[in-house]
Amino acid sequence: MNVEMDTAGSVSKGCFAFKGKKKVAKLEDYLSDGEFGQSVVKRHQVWQKMWTEIDTQIQILQADLNSKIFNDLLTFAAGSCSTFTLDNLETSNKSMYKEIPTAALITGVNTPDHQLMFATLISLLKERVSPLVAILRSKDCQNVKNTISKTLSQIVDNSQLLDDEEEEEKELTQKNLPVTLSTLVQWYKHKFRSQLSPRKRKSTGEGDVRHKYPPVVVVLEDFESFLPHVIQDFITIASSYLNQLPIVFVFGIATAISAVHRLLPNAVSSLLCMEKFQAPPSSEYLTMLINQIIMTPKYPFKLGARVFQLLLDIFLYHDFSVLNFVKGFRFSLMDHYLNMSLSHLCCSTEEVHKKVKVMDAEEVETIRQLPSFMRFVEENPASHQSKLLLDEKFAKEAIVDLLKRMHSYHMNLFPVLRCLHKLVCKLPKHPLGKQQREVYSLVLESNIFETEAYKQSMELLRMLAKDELEEMLKQTIEVLTEDATEAIRYLPINLSQFMNRFNTLDDPMEEEEREEVEGSSLKVIPKQKNIHELRQRLKEMEKKKKKLSPYEKLRSEIIDYYDSVFRKYLVCPKNLPLHEIFYYDSSSTVKKHLNASPRSATQIALSNPHHHLQSINCDEDENMSSAMPDVCIVYKLHLECGQFINLYDWLQAFVTVVSPDAEFDPKNPDKVLHARFIRAVSELQFLGFIKPTKRKTDHVVRLTWGGC
Repeated sequence: MNVEMDTAGSVSKGCFAFKGKKKVAKLEDYLSDGEFGQSVVKRHQVWQKMWTEIDTQIQILQADLNSKIFNDLLTFAAGSCSTFTLDNLETSNKSMYKEIPTAALITGVNTPDHQLMFATLISLLKERVSPLVAILRSKDCQNVKNTISKTLSQIVDNSQLLDDEEEEEKELTQKNLPVTLSTLVQWYKHKFRSQLSPRKRKSTGEGDVRHKYPPVVVVLEDFESFLPHVIQDFITIASSYLNQLPIVFVFGIATAISAVHRLLPNAVSSLLCMEKFQAPPSSEYLTMLINQIIMTPKYPFKLGARVFQLLLDIFLYHDFSVLNFVKGFRFSLMDHYLNMSLSHLCCSTEEVHKKVKVMDAEEVETIRQLPSFMRFVEENPASHQSKLLLDEKFAKEAIVDLLKRMHSYHMNLFPVLRCLHKLVCKLPKHPLGKQQREVYSLVLESNIFETEAYKQSMELLRMLAKDELEEMLKQTIEVLTEDATEAIRYLPINLSQFMNRFNTLDDPMEEEEREEVEGSSLKVIPKQKNIHELRQRLKEMEKKKKKLSPYEKLRSEIIDYYDSVFRKYLVCPKNLPLHEIFYYDSSSTVKKHLNASPRSATQIALSNPHHHLQSINCDEDENMSSAMPDVCIVYKLHLECGQFINLYDWLQAFVTVVSPDAEFDPKNPDKVLHARFIRAVSELQFLGFIKPTKRKTDHVVRLTWGGC
């Protein structure tokens, strides 16, 4: 009796823990209440608005790029099993389905982008073709059982197929299911034969191409990474159920279609009816992204020359990932608005006057200290210089004017830049590059018209034939007509006038023949009486040779006109006042965050923990102290050793640093210090600085040398 009472008492006094509400961090939690915090909030609002617009445009670009290939693949998946029926299986389907319909989707080597691509594809398949979609990855399919299990779990456990009365039976249905495709066949028969009776079906979106018996779509995201024997057995098993189950495969192939024949023998590949679908290359997507997001006046924020080239180099020489390029662009945008105190002025033209009007004296003074604004002040007359530096109202008016000039510069820059690209993209050896982004990179770096590549391009343009020059004129007129602003609307008009002058030219060949007839008398040099007459005669012949034809004169005039336009509008942005507000060029920061060296970062953290921890206990000097993390102490001690490190001596040195006042007793060591040392050594081994050796059981081998 007493025991029962004690038990009841203990239960009543129990302690029960409940999860508290998850606190969502807000921007204000990280900022102070002063003027600095208000300034950051103001910049954060501008950044958030701009990034939302850019991100929306990026999503639209990606959808447009993949729309055709996805539509073709969806049509293939829906139509491959359109005649499948569950009636008279043995007679109707057995002779009809002998090969598994397979879509070979060539995705390219930009593997970081594949996850997003397949997520979009899966969503479209479920929405427009069939809810029975399973996606398999090689890391989850190390054997056939796991492969079939993953397929069953994704298809059978599908909330889209459950009616209200079936949701209660869901848990019971999943228990003790054999992991075989026979289970899937029985489930499919039960599910879709029962749907022949009148029943409410969920409505689908626009473009739905579903049939009464939806196919079972199995997507293999990274086909090349699957173990050959696993994928071979899985395909063989699936082919034996073709007359009972409408199976469709989608292979995600990063390299080429030959990967299928490399992994599958003829006996297995003959079971597939493959159709190839080529996804657009990542370079095409990047070109669209740069042309419509970066090289546009719609968004005032711009990348500087070094950051732009760094992101391009990471894409071209590292991963071919547009997703990582977008991450780098987003980081640059965020870092610019975080660390540039005047970045709230990097906004649309309509907001410039309002934002400058509410600027305080401190912000105006910050603008005066910008190097580009100081150069602008020096270029002004002395009377204006004093007003710009002392008169706040006059300075604000000048700032508004300069900011609007930057917007006008961007409005005129990109149409003229595209015009230059049209002229030089087909020149021999491509002095200014093939891509538009290469020309833009040169403009960001310096005045492009002062470079040797530009001068070489102009020389090549002066040697163009008539039909080539006419074609280039047409292309540049089209480009300028499409994107021309009010300031450069005269350019296509003037170029059209040049175009009309081609019709009034004489035939260049006839002109050359006439000149040859006229100058034939000069080719025979008669015997002259003295040297002076001979010299005069030779000079006349030289002048006759240098005389230009009407076409050559017109060509020279056209190229000179193009040159004057490029010199006027393709000025390097570094030469413009207040370019620091719009352009972000901290390539070292971007490289440190996006393309860091793991080894150097690890060594800096271990040798100087203050660099990351910012702890007052960790000094910035290189001396060891007990305040450092144990792994840092062990790391610094191992730098003093040779190839082999004695663990006992290492432990003694560690105890000396951690507890300098304590005496080390080998017979009775401190268990806490011993455990800390073992843990630190294990962490150092995990990082790859040491490894055990069989030569000496109480020693470890050091693996890094030099400046480590």
